[in-house]
Amino acid sequence: MKNLTAALCAMIGLCGAANAAITGVTGQTTWLGSPPASCVPLALTGFNAYAWDEQQNITLATLAVDMTNNPGTSAFMIPGLLGGTFDSHFIHFEGIPGVISAQGTVTFATNIVGVIVKPLTLDNSDATCGSFGTVYPTTYPFRGINTTIPSFFSINANTITFNLAALSAVGEVAQIRVITDAVPAPGACALLGMGGMIAARRRR
Repeated sequence: MKNLTAALCAMIGLCGAANAAITGVTGQTTWLGSPPASCVPLALTGFNAYAWDEQQNITLATLAVDMTNNPGTSAFMIPGLLGGTFDSHFIHFEGIPGVISAQGTVTFATNIVGVIVKPLTLDNSDATCGSFGTVYPTTYPFRGINTTIPSFFSINANTITFNLAALSAVGEVAQIRVITDAVPAPGACALLGMGGMIAARRRR
């Protein structure tokens, strides 16, 4: 019984680790372990882009996204509607004087199924996908990408590669919302493993 308990504890730990939706970043990217208090203009500036997990395991009947094609690039985006259970993540860049761009990658635990980059689409998804407690620049016209200085990104499987630009003179904030397949919750994973172990023990 002690061995079974130890194995279950280990399994719960592994499931908890698997539930971390962002798994890695490169380049000029800062991975925030918890969502920021605000990402409105002047609230989150610096040399790097910031990435964080938003709402996880959210079930939506309809979610409008600007890009559904994976692999794909921002030069050719196919918009569409998503429905199902997803994880949401956010990438934000607002430079400081003399710094107008940031390049990097963000990798997730599961594949990317949609990307949201236009001001109106971002506005419409802030409430349903955004982090609880984070103030977003909803209705702000200079958010997203391709406003004054073109930004670029590409996606392939579970990784997004970006070159974000934001002109501080007009208060631009480059922002991308990334929608991925949901990662199973730790509780569900642990219960599944527990059921299998108990069944195996009874068969002995």
